[in-house]
Order: sequence, then structure tokens, then C-alpha cells
Amino acid sequence: MSVDELDPGKGDPAEISRLSRRRREKHDDLSLGRHRLERCLGWAATEWRAEAGRAFGDTGEVLVGELATLMDAVEQHGVLLEAYGAEVGDIAAVQRLLELRRGEVDVALRRGAESLLVLEAEEAMVPSVGLGLGLGLRDAEREALRREEQAGHDELARIGRQWAELVERRDAADSVCIAGLYEAPATSGFLSASADVREATTPEQALRLLDGLSTVDLALLFAELPLLATLIAEASPEVVREWWDSLARLRPVSGDGLSAAQQALVLAVPWLIGNLDGVPPRARIRANAVTAAEQMVENQRVIDDIARHPLDDPQARELMAELERENAYLRGATAVPPTVQLYTYDRAADRIVEMLGEWPVAGAPERIYTYVPGTSAQMGDFWADGTGLRAFSRRLMADDEVDSVAFIYKDGRFPGGGEGEFPLEKKNILAALAQANSSAFARESGERLAAFRAGLDAGGAAIDSPPPRSVGIGHSWGAANILASELAGAKFDHVVSLAGAGAVQEWAGSPDTEYDSFRYDDALGVVQATGVVYRHHNPQYLAEFERHVYESDADRATKWNSPLFLRVATLLVNHGLIASDSRQNQQVIRDVLKELRSVDPQ
Repeated sequence: MSVDELDPGKGDPAEISRLSRRRREKHDDLSLGRHRLERCLGWAATEWRAEAGRAFGDTGEVLVGELATLMDAVEQHGVLLEAYGAEVGDIAAVQRLLELRRGEVDVALRRGAESLLVLEAEEAMVPSVGLGLGLGLRDAEREALRREEQAGHDELARIGRQWAELVERRDAADSVCIAGLYEAPATSGFLSASADVREATTPEQALRLLDGLSTVDLALLFAELPLLATLIAEASPEVVREWWDSLARLRPVSGDGLSAAQQALVLAVPWLIGNLDGVPPRARIRANAVTAAEQMVENQRVIDDIARHPLDDPQARELMAELERENAYLRGATAVPPTVQLYTYDRAADRIVEMLGEWPVAGAPERIYTYVPGTSAQMGDFWADGTGLRAFSRRLMADDEVDSVAFIYKDGRFPGGGEGEFPLEKKNILAALAQANSSAFARESGERLAAFRAGLDAGGAAIDSPPPRSVGIGHSWGAANILASELAGAKFDHVVSLAGAGAVQEWAGSPDTEYDSFRYDDALGVVQATGVVYRHHNPQYLAEFERHVYESDADRATKWNSPLFLRVATLLVNHGLIASDSRQNQQVIRDVLKELRSVDPQ
């Protein structure tokens, strides 16, 4: 395309000016919103005497900062657009003058060409004999027409140069405007970080580039570069912990122990920080509270949609009831202080780990329990009626007389955990039995548990405290998961098997670990006696385990000649009883604590 074909004055200066005015109006709106938020924060600081008031203040200060940044950007945009609109208007005015002048020159050239043609035609028709004087006059007229023609072409060339200057002027105006828009405070950090992150080849490089970005910048960055989270997830827990600590080093921290940089990450990418191994437990719980709040909103949207379109559909009613139960559970995670502490929460990946107890603000607890439930455990079991999966661990923590926390662990699909997508998955007993007895399934699950342990060891480490005593408690298949995790590098000071399923054949106990097996005569034990389950590689048969066998009330009530269905029911009840806080199971709980104390440092 030639320069003459370009349109330097394109656009509507009036519309650009309107956009500038809209920016100023939006700046006024933001200023009013910021003023009202600051008044609310001032009230909360003096009148809201509760933990929730502190949380509101911390998050509100972040929003005030973001509003200030956005206001600066909007104001800068308004000034830029106003100047840009004026420049475009000037360029368009000059362009119209050039177009008018070019039209006039084109008309003059066309008329001169026509006059020259007429002159030459007349000469061809008139005899030249005796007309020498006339020919001289016509030569002068012809020369005058040619000079006018040359002057016209010179004028067109000058107009062309001025047009090219206008094109350059418009390009310069566009460049200044674009650069100014992207250099605004609300976008400059994002653009710079986006360009740098694209060049990052290691997780360490990517992590370092996140420091100093605002909540908005971080949200935009991860939305534009979805593979960034994948790269960061490859970082070792030790690298993540060092990076996380660096974000608060020599910087002020809020009441919850987070610096502004850490707070920005928690709010912008909670799904990443809440599940990133190496991030300290308290920060992960804070991040997953944000994710839980977002999930509650989505669940409520589905519930409201079902309620607006009532159908005689049992599955829809079941979905609505399940989402309402889930929301009741997640409300505990979003409460201040939280009554549910989610150390891991990735609903789409079927991952959930709940922490019981209080992780110290400084230092580390004396003992950490990792409780792994058995076959067919589902996310819904975490919010089922009653204490459920938490019962045994809560009882231990109540009676252990040490500073302890417990992690109720379900990372990924457990054997027979369900068919289809959560929350309408259905337990499959046949798949459960096959997968629970699969060494390959146990090894894969064990790698995830080992990664969890490594992340907790790094994220929970404290310089001024000795490392906590680590206790792995597995019920049924959960024991197979714990033992398989040892093959993947997990370290436990004590492993407690509650009616444990078994261990893969290559497993051998660690000389630094104490192993105990607790069980009643139960259904799993009957099948294990046949060698079908892990080929007799079961806790009650392994030399590494100290064996503890108990008799339940149901055992004492069942005689050798009792009906078969009663004896089967007793075996089934006993399998669940061993992992409960039932009155009948008190001796088991006392003995577990006794074994734990026997190997604790004195």
C-alpha cells in the first residue's frame, strides 16, 4: 500500500474524547467507592471486636491499594485519550486541507491536459504555410501549459510529502498512546512480568518473578499463561518454602502473618497456593478458604437453578441435597476463625486434606498424625453426618497430652471411590475390592502420600523447634497407602495399622520406625487368612509389626452356634469399630496412645 492510500486521520476524535470523559467519570466512581471502603475500615478497626473484623481489615487494605492503583491508571488513561483525541483531530483537519488542495491541483492538471490536446489538434488542422507568426504564439502557449503542468506535479509531490508526514505523525501518536496505556500502574507490572515469565525455563525463575505483583496482575498473569502453574508445581517443596519465606523477609506482615506479597498470591491464585507443597500450613488453609468461598457461590448457583426449574428428577434432588451439605461444610472453612481447616482442596481432582488442631504461629507442633481412611472413602464423607473420618484422630488429640495436629487425608480417588464425576459419584464395591488389592494402585497412591509428607515437612519446618514426631495411621486400605508411601520416600516415626489391608511385596519396614497393628476379628481378617489379600503380606503377619488383637462386645455376644448372618454382621461391624471413638473402642485408643508414648523422646 502506498503512503497516499493510508488514512492518517481515520477515527472519530469526538468518540475518543467521549472515552476520555468516561474515564474521568469512572475515576470519580472509584474515588467514591474507595472513600466508603476506608470509612468502613475505620469503623471496623474501632467497633468490630472480633477475629472476622481483623480479617475484614486485612483484606480491605488490599482492596484500598488495588483501588488506588486502578484510579491512577484510569486517570492516566483519561489524560492520554484526551491528548490523543486532540492530536487525531488536528491530523484529520490537516488531512482534509491536503485532500482539498490535491483535488484542486488534479482539476487544474486535467484542464491543462485538455487545453494542450486542443492546441495540438488545431495545429494539425491549420496549414502551416505563411503562418509562422501564429506558430510562434502557439509555441508560447504550449510552453505555458507545460510549465503549469510541471508546477501541478510539483505541488502533488509536496502534498504527498506532507501526507507522509501526517502518516508518521499518526504513527507517533498511536505509539505514544499505546505505550502510555500499557505503562499505566494497573497494567505495567502485568506486561513486564508476562514478558519475563515467557522466558522462564525453571520453576525457580518463575517463582521469583511473582514477587511484587499486585492481586490483579497475578490474576491476569495466570489467566494468560495457564502453563505457568504447571511449571511452578515442578518446584521442590524446599524451593517453594524458601521462596515463600523470601516474600516476607524484611517486610511488614499483617495480623495473620502474611506480607502484602503473600496476601496478593493468596487472593489472586488461591487454587495454586492452597495446594502447593512447601507453602506453610496456615497459608494454605487461608488460600483454600478463598477457594471454598468461590465454590460455595458456584454450588449455590446450581442449587438456585434446580429450585427455579423443579423437576420430578431424583438425581436433581440428590444433587441439590449433596451441594447443600457441601456448602454447610465449606462455610466452616470460610468462617473466621475457621472451624474447618482445608490444607488441600482441589475439588476437580478429588483432593481434600483437612487439618485438625492449631498449627503454631511460630514453631511446629510436637506430633503430627496423618490419618488415611480406608477403601471407598469419598469427599462427601468429610461432610457426612457425625464425626466420621475425624473421630479417631480427634480422640487421640484430646488424650495425647502433647501439642498435636492431625491431617485427615484423601488425595485423589481411593479404591472404589466412585463412578462418574463428583458429587454424584457412586461407590463400586467390585472396583473397590480389586483396586484395594492392587499393588500398582497402592504404589501410585503411595507416591502422592509421600509427596504430601515431603511438602508438609518443608512447609511446616521451623528453625526454633525440633521436627515433629510423625505418626501415620491407616484404616483398612489406608494402611496399604501408608506403607506404599514409605517405598516412595515417606518417613514416619510410628505407623499404626487399624485393621490394615496389607503391604506390597517389596515393602520392608524401616529400622527407624515403630510399627503396630491393632484389630478385632473382622471380615477383612477372614479374607486375609486365605492369602487372597496381598498374599499374606498383612500387618498382623508381618514381623515388623507388634500385634494387638481385641474382642468386641459383638464378639462376646456372638456364640459359635449363632446364626450365620449374625456372625457376618459382627465381622463387618468390627472392621469399622477399630477406627471409631466408640465407647467399645476405648481400650484400643488407650493402647495406641501408650505405644506412641513408649517411643517418644523422654
